[in-house]
Amino acid sequence: MMQTFKNTLLISGSGRNVGKTSFILNVIEQNISQKLAAIKITPHFHEPTPGLIAIEVNENFRVFQETNRDSEKDSSLFLRSGAEKVLYIQTSDLFLNEAFLIALAQLEPDQPVVTESAAFRKFIVPGLYLFIQKLDLEVKPSAIEMKKLADHIIISDGNSFSITPKSIRFDQTWQTTTL
Repeated sequence: MMQTFKNTLLISGSGRNVGKTSFILNVIEQNISQKLAAIKITPHFHEPTPGLIAIEVNENFRVFQETNRDSEKDSSLFLRSGAEKVLYIQTSDLFLNEAFLIALAQLEPDQPVVTESAAFRKFIVPGLYLFIQKLDLEVKPSAIEMKKLADHIIISDGNSFSITPKSIRFDQTWQTTTL
């Protein structure tokens, strides 16, 4: 049985460059008083960039805290937009749960969390799961199953969204205030 994390907003999308980061930045800015955390999860292993502080690094996964507000990496942008703490996870799906639990241990209990991950919905039930699809762009094959699990599918034209980030709020759990 999958574990439920009511304090987690999960965002994924139909592919690259569909607006996930822009949407997340706006959600963070709209909820800045909530002192939320942001977690970026990727299956790609890259060398750590300046500002990433290792929390747990092993052959299966890497968990870092982002401290650099000055780069153009998503994790830096999350920090710059007002997230109180930003964590960056590099892992395969096989170790995603373990890495996420290590990341969560770095946060305050019940702290609201915005998470970007393409596959994480296979392992948890978030408080709210949003799937962003770019208008007139096919969903990549690996995202088709994730789209079916979404609470809401948001259509993006690259500049605007069918559900505005302003309508995403945290009040004991993540919710949309208007649809």
